[in-house]
Amino acid sequence: MKSWWVDTDPGVDDAWALLMLLHSDAVRVEGISVVGGNVGLEHTLRNACRIVDRSTYPVPVHAGAAQPLIGGLPDAGFVHGDDGFGNADLPPASTVPQSVPAVQALIEASHRFAGELNLLALGPLTNLALAIALDPTLPSRCKRVVVMGGAIGAFGNTIVPSAEFNIAFDPEAAAMVFARWPGIELVDWELTMAVAPLASEVDEWLARPRDTARWLHGITRPTAQFMVSNQFERWTWADPLAAWVALQPQAVLQWSQAPIEVALAQGPTRGQTVIDWHGMGGFRGPKVSMARRVDPAGFHAAMQSVL
Repeated sequence: MKSWWVDTDPGVDDAWALLMLLHSDAVRVEGISVVGGNVGLEHTLRNACRIVDRSTYPVPVHAGAAQPLIGGLPDAGFVHGDDGFGNADLPPASTVPQSVPAVQALIEASHRFAGELNLLALGPLTNLALAIALDPTLPSRCKRVVVMGGAIGAFGNTIVPSAEFNIAFDPEAAAMVFARWPGIELVDWELTMAVAPLASEVDEWLARPRDTARWLHGITRPTAQFMVSNQFERWTWADPLAAWVALQPQAVLQWSQAPIEVALAQGPTRGQTVIDWHGMGGFRGPKVSMARRVDPAGFHAAMQSVL
């Protein structure tokens, strides 16, 4: 049984990703740290508790950073709904957030499971940046760290054309993490696009007469409307893809390694992940392992298994 910690900003795709881990017999989620991102922290924290309510075992939830270190993007409520869960008017969660702040809880867990704790980061990297600022030895106690973020070919998904949301929401935090955390496994936005299922397929999955399918369908309706209004034929499920890589690293058929820096200057490239492909840029940070190719059918099957 592998121990995982999840840092997240739920968000409908975060919900699907978390359920993948919580429903897996191979892992145990030891804790969840929550960050503001897709929507504000007051919403992402409540949503994380609602997801844990659907777990077969209790998982502590901890509130983290509400704002970026300096400043990044506006939130993505126009995609996820103002509350992050499709304005579905869900009942209050029975799970209650812990009093220990997220950063402290993550550091304590890294000591409790030293050398065996795996970390999955699904949102802006603010909590991780604060954690390594407080405890620079934190990475040495983590076995794996899988990050959903970046656009390695500069094909972004934000108002900054070359940047991906999680990185661009808090570029300074991302820059700190890439510079100080060895062994990062990155699942970027462009890989998400390459394996995105057809929207019609997702509609069929969510129409199944299963409780989880009905629940996910309820919180994804504004996202579906956003996709239809923009004439998107495929649903890009970024966080479930990162969760699948976390659960099944052998599912990655091709990796590339190179150091990454994050563009921090104000302007049209702020938040872009810049890759030193040829090692000539003098980047100081450790190399990042970037997932380049996976089997789409295997990923789609993993998503459906949650239902």
